[in-house]
Amino acid sequence: MCFRETGVWGGNWGGNVFAFGRKLFDVLSETLRRLAVNSLAFERKRTCVWRSQGFFFMTKIQIDVVLLCHETKNIMIMYKSILRPWLFRMDAEKIHGQIVALLHVYRHFPPVKCLLRAFYRPKATPFQWRNLTFANRVGLSAGFDKEANCFDELSDLGFGFLEVGTVTPEKVAGNPFPRIFRLPEDHALVSRTGFNNPGKEVVLKNLQRKRDGKYILGVNINTNAPTDAERAVTDITDLYETFSAYADYYTINWGSMTPEILTDVLTALESYKQRLHRPVFLKLPADVPVEKLDAVIEFAKVHHIDGFIATGPTQDRSLLIHSAQAEVERVGAGGISGLPVIHKSLEVMKYLSAHAPKDMLLIGAGGVMTPFEAKAMRNAGAHLVQVYSAFIYEGPGVVKRIAEKI
Repeated sequence: MCFRETGVWGGNWGGNVFAFGRKLFDVLSETLRRLAVNSLAFERKRTCVWRSQGFFFMTKIQIDVVLLCHETKNIMIMYKSILRPWLFRMDAEKIHGQIVALLHVYRHFPPVKCLLRAFYRPKATPFQWRNLTFANRVGLSAGFDKEANCFDELSDLGFGFLEVGTVTPEKVAGNPFPRIFRLPEDHALVSRTGFNNPGKEVVLKNLQRKRDGKYILGVNINTNAPTDAERAVTDITDLYETFSAYADYYTINWGSMTPEILTDVLTALESYKQRLHRPVFLKLPADVPVEKLDAVIEFAKVHHIDGFIATGPTQDRSLLIHSAQAEVERVGAGGISGLPVIHKSLEVMKYLSAHAPKDMLLIGAGGVMTPFEAKAMRNAGAHLVQVYSAFIYEGPGVVKRIAEKI
């Protein structure tokens, strides 16, 4: 297949992705070369990829999967010491877009996909909740795959479930660039994207790539008119019905609309839930006061919410204790995710576990970076955990590491 025909490499954007791919390949090759010393046997071949264009030569590395599986720790070290510093030299959202583009190329190489799946597949016990079977307890939070255009490829990295979005019926461009920032000293991300997404029709087309039975897929949904009750009801019920052929569950962010409007939305959703049988979860912000949680839980019970995700980002800058104040001020406004959120999310999770109905599904998110935080979240009462910042700071191997520990 000629990728130029698929639009993957078209125009200047395609040239940028190509250049990025070459650089990324060089870094990965060096990482694997170091791993190979005294531990792996490599068979190197000169292989021409994209023969129709007559360039982009790369070394094909045929790896014994059994041997490679013993090198997970070394790969994590190499990611942190070589690949991550290189990636962090570039704009966060730009590098994200180029990685997504490379995942689109990756989908056309089944042998590589099989190798990656075998390497990253966790040895974990499935978790059953109602009629949903999670291959393991680790999922990807909403926000990484806003357009639902690479969730299937990401599932190869060992996720038991993935959540795409946030999705609105109409396209949202979001806030001006730059709008995603890293604070490495705190292992944090600051984001003010503004629910950017391509809209319902594009996402629906992308969702059709879902492989049934391979993973659980959630969709985070929102309205284009959070202050208009009638429009919000129409938007949310439309998204719920439209995506239900592919979505296993839905998430609505608490605070994305007023409780009064959310009440109208959830009341209208009741008949759709009875017909389509897709659970709805509320995702709580990290800054929700604990003293308000009883009211939130009661609200959820009244409106037949099926579970909680705790928590999303925080606005509390006092949690950034390692980053220089000048750096924090340079970054500016936005929600903080990553390690600084863990104490707030654990506090909320403990309260939910103690006071929410026992049949509700509890998903721990916010600050889950390593197996240590994941275990703490499970001990707090979470049935499942979601990661996002961990995927960036710890590398793709963190999914398997966490899944095999919890």
